[in-house]
Amino acid sequence: MSIRWGGQWPARAAMLAGLAFVIWGETAHKGAAGLHGENLRISVALAVSSAAWLGWAVLGPRGHSPALRATIAATGLAGSVLLVLHPQPAVYWFTFWACVDAAAVFPRREGVALAGGCCGVLVTGYAVGRGDALATFAAVTFVAYLVGRNRRLHVDRAEHARLLAEQTRQAGEERARAAVLAERGRIARELHDVLGHSLSALALRLEAADAVLELTGDREEARRHVGRARALARSGQEEAVAAVRTLREGEVELQEMISGLVAAFRQDTGASVRCDLTGTARPLPAESALAVYRAVQEALTNAGKHAPGADVEVRVDYTSDELAVEVTNGPGRVPAATAPGGGYGLTAMRERVRLAGGTVTSGSTEAGWRVRARIGL
Repeated sequence: MSIRWGGQWPARAAMLAGLAFVIWGETAHKGAAGLHGENLRISVALAVSSAAWLGWAVLGPRGHSPALRATIAATGLAGSVLLVLHPQPAVYWFTFWACVDAAAVFPRREGVALAGGCCGVLVTGYAVGRGDALATFAAVTFVAYLVGRNRRLHVDRAEHARLLAEQTRQAGEERARAAVLAERGRIARELHDVLGHSLSALALRLEAADAVLELTGDREEARRHVGRARALARSGQEEAVAAVRTLREGEVELQEMISGLVAAFRQDTGASVRCDLTGTARPLPAESALAVYRAVQEALTNAGKHAPGADVEVRVDYTSDELAVEVTNGPGRVPAATAPGGGYGLTAMRERVRLAGGTVTSGSTEAGWRVRARIGL
């Protein structure tokens, strides 16, 4: 943050050229540096100032180390003493740039202390009659400190803007990464659900056909199982295509999807299923529609598994700000192997609907089981 002229070496070259100019001016003119009396004092002050300036050029001219700050302070104070002894504009080079860099590099208290010390030396020289120009040099020293502070504020603002831009860029990348991961998760859930329901049912039908042939040899019963397996394969294919279309199109007609699901369940189980719609149906975002669709699918699957042959009612209710879907089944006509309960399917259903901004409740009724999903419109 010190003298910034294109790089370290150009800045060093400029500092060394300025030092050479000051030394030449102080040694080539009569009444300046020398080896006797006042001239000796000027020579000592010039030597100290020059050595400090040279150390500054070697250590810096950029940086914030304690050694660098010490050389800058020594340059400013020794230069101010030199200016009192020999008040010439060229000599002011030391004090001016030291105060500029003190304001730009030092902590505020240190910068103020150095600039105040240099001004104090110059004002004292003016007070004891060393030259009227010293008052002007003291005023310009204060201006030099303000120049350095302005440079620091400019650099700080630029750094703040850079950091803000970097944070904004990183936040944007994180949002994009999160969106990609969320989309991947959504696609993975759809593939899992499609394959999980279709292939599991398909495998059961084929196993049933194989068992029938092996145990009873009833070819007609086996053909019925194979035919149902073929229908399940087609249904699974159609469901996969519908899921991909839904993900692509962004908005879907949920009522059509549920009607198809109810029709497939009725054909597969032979159960009595009633589907009622209240309110005005309207398109839903794909994520919301698929969440509700999977909730109905899971509820129907559980009804067929835990209450075989039971009457099922599906209610779809659109209000001004909410969609509520309820699946209720009565007691099974055939004893179930297990009672209805909250297994992994219900847990996954709740998670899916929750991610879409809705809620799912489930529990037993007087005659059966009810699943209710609600999601905002």
